[in-house]
Amino acid sequence: MIDTKYMTHAIICRETDNALDVSRILRDTQKRHLVVLDSKDYPVGLISTIDINNRVVAEGKNPEKLAAKDIMTKNVKIVSAEDSYDKAFKMMTELGTYSIPVIKNNKLLGLLEFMTAFKLKQEVN
Repeated sequence: MIDTKYMTHAIICRETDNALDVSRILRDTQKRHLVVLDSKDYPVGLISTIDINNRVVAEGKNPEKLAAKDIMTKNVKIVSAEDSYDKAFKMMTELGTYSIPVIKNNKLLGLLEFMTAFKLKQEVN
């Protein structure tokens, strides 16, 4: 079971937030990515600073006219708080990601970081 004390706080935005607001959230929090939530607080995507650069700036698009849902990476893999650290670690390894959203009762609890999962899976095994 994944304990919330080992998760980091997830920076979030809504699907309907515009890309300019999303980029400001990333700048102000000094984070590289955030979790996009739907109206039911379920994680439906991720947006990174690279996504903003590649999908907005480099394409010459107006960030005020693009919604987060238009630029996010969709079909994000998540783990349940009921899952093991080993499962979360294996998923991140397969996906090549450094963190993964953790949910409970279909609500976002936080992010589990790769190195944290690695250390905790060693302790459990």
